[in-house]
Amino acid sequence: MAASDFSVSLKKVGDAAVVYPQGYLNNVAGESLVQECVTCIEGGTRKIVLNFKRTDLINSIGISMLLSIIEKLLNTGGQLCFTNMNPMLKETFEMLGLSKYISIFDDENDALTYLHMAERS
Repeated sequence: MAASDFSVSLKKVGDAAVVYPQGYLNNVAGESLVQECVTCIEGGTRKIVLNFKRTDLINSIGISMLLSIIEKLLNTGGQLCFTNMNPMLKETFEMLGLSKYISIFDDENDALTYLHMAERS
């Protein structure tokens, strides 16, 4: 899949942003994903859900791009959730220890419910 086949879309759900990367997440693609998330963070959004339903592969540079999103959001006191990950991606993130810094959910609604409930705590 070419980098030009990668896209990022976004929707706001209350005070959260749900970001939908689609395609192979590599260095070029990762930059567009980071920029979308940074725009949200700079706009005051502190809750972001990354829905990986349409992302099957992430290379090591793509993972480093995700790390920069995690770092930027954690530095603002925000929360990041990953959803709809295929088993291989989920296992990779758990092996890398990233699950200490993010919350992983099977689907988007579970992540949004979690973020909403965390707000009440």
